[in-house]
Amino acid sequence: MFTKLNSSSETQTAIAFISASAGELDWLLPILDDLLKKGFNVKIIFLTRQARLSVTKNRMLDNYISQQNIQLEVYLLGGYFFEKIERLAYLSHRISIKLKLNKKPIIKTAYNLLNNILKQFFLMSLPSEILNLKSKKCLFFSEYPSLRRPRDLWLKDEFENALFFYYPHSPHVYAEDLEKEYLDTQFKNFSNRYFLLLGHPADYFIINDGRELAASDIEKVFIGHPKYSNSWLYDLREKSNIFRSSLPIRNEINVLVLSRGSGSYLDDESHANLVEIAIKATLDQKSNYNLFVKKHPREENSHWDAIEDKYPSLTIIDDHIMNIATSVDYVISFWSSGAMDCYALGVPVIELFDPNKHSKQQVPVESGYTTISRLLGIALPANNLEELVSAISSLESNNYELPSSGPHLFYSDLMNRSNKWNTQIDKILLSHNLINS
Repeated sequence: MFTKLNSSSETQTAIAFISASAGELDWLLPILDDLLKKGFNVKIIFLTRQARLSVTKNRMLDNYISQQNIQLEVYLLGGYFFEKIERLAYLSHRISIKLKLNKKPIIKTAYNLLNNILKQFFLMSLPSEILNLKSKKCLFFSEYPSLRRPRDLWLKDEFENALFFYYPHSPHVYAEDLEKEYLDTQFKNFSNRYFLLLGHPADYFIINDGRELAASDIEKVFIGHPKYSNSWLYDLREKSNIFRSSLPIRNEINVLVLSRGSGSYLDDESHANLVEIAIKATLDQKSNYNLFVKKHPREENSHWDAIEDKYPSLTIIDDHIMNIATSVDYVISFWSSGAMDCYALGVPVIELFDPNKHSKQQVPVESGYTTISRLLGIALPANNLEELVSAISSLESNNYELPSSGPHLFYSDLMNRSNKWNTQIDKILLSHNLINS
């Protein structure tokens, strides 16, 4: 049992920057919740309007940060001008590194001037409550790509006593070779001030850029994914079990679709095709089906919006995946890390996605490509309509229960780490005298 350090009259503060979407806050929420319970003040800062909007479309996350709690404060820095300045700062920083401008005296002077102006603008944009913590031992949490941004350097310069944590934007598994043994034998210096939090040692081997992420002063700590811990999932699993056990007395079947809009991985036609396949295999064939659609955080006007009025049994829901999954019989995923959310609750998942047709970020195999969900054994594969209908039939014949084969051992290792995440975080806080044992 850990408690807030009471030898100091000052309350410690944790500051979380949310830069892109609800996925960041979703990953971080159990840690922030734990810090609140330990007596920390928590300040959540949205750096973009898009990130704040993304959270408003996730009822569970939005309700959490909107709670009446004097320890919890939420700020929005993002505005058109602020976001343009942020973009300019990032581009100038990356260009200076790529072209090695620090070795060209005249250009270096000009860049340093611009960098200082941008730095002052950023600092002036921060709430005064944050700036007043410059001499304190506060905690900063940022998505790990922030290591590539000048903002990270500015904060380290100004907050010389702070601890900095960098975390993933989702519980995505980056590893590709699940058969390889990944040992985490590196000594952890918990008295360090910079920490890269990742799910599994195998993830680091894939995302390591050899530059910012490989910095020797950043301690790599593999804590699983906090939201998959038994303590965080207990109530959700209970709710899911109660609903799913009511199958014999229900007349309707509830299905959750984890959608993915057009963008980096799917073009408009491919996205629309997946939507139509999901409809044909469910609502067009099953009169007792309800289809609940959870759109991707960055999925705006999609094909779902165009057809929603045609199907009374189709509902687009703005809520957390896990909340929706507690009231469904199975899930159809368009290649989403949310598949693991659902599987962790005991809900079967069918992955409607063709990794050979859309191979970006897919896992190479001898015959082409596959997905990480299929390698982990947490999703039934369906590349097309015929395979989706077959997978649904398979679930129906098994009363919508999980396959008996069970997941890959890698998944079990990841879940085991997830159950110990707070032990690792507490070791860091203890090393900096921020809590008592």
